[in-house]
Amino acid sequence: MSMNVCSLDSYVQLCYRRPQFGLALTWIAVQEAAIYAEHIIDVGRRTPVERLSHFLLELHERLHAIGRADKTGFALSFSQEVMADVLRMSVPHLNRMMQRLRSEKLIAGSERRVEFGDLGALQSLAHYQPQTLTPVPTPVTA
Repeated sequence: MSMNVCSLDSYVQLCYRRPQFGLALTWIAVQEAAIYAEHIIDVGRRTPVERLSHFLLELHERLHAIGRADKTGFALSFSQEVMADVLRMSVPHLNRMMQRLRSEKLIAGSERRVEFGDLGALQSLAHYQPQTLTPVPTPVTA
């Protein structure tokens, strides 16, 4: 992969010359803005168990969109230390929250696999509104 930096004027001109490119970047920005808004709510309003639940549901949705998760679960590809940092928890506290979700039969699985038990109840606990990560629309040809 390579990255090129361009001026704002050059970017705007590129969008005029290639409107599909501009649409694709705008589409991505809108979806990311919605996700960032959820993360801001995580910091200020959700309890630790709600943050963990929301994180697991969002991660599942993103992995499912790229074919790395099935309907009922997914493999965790990072350590609990990383997850604890992301959720602003200590590792022992994260483990307690995971055990709580397991004891309430909302999730199951091993340390490296998450299986959803009662998806609806988990979504309710997390105040999670599923968002379908939709691809950039393709132009309609007449």
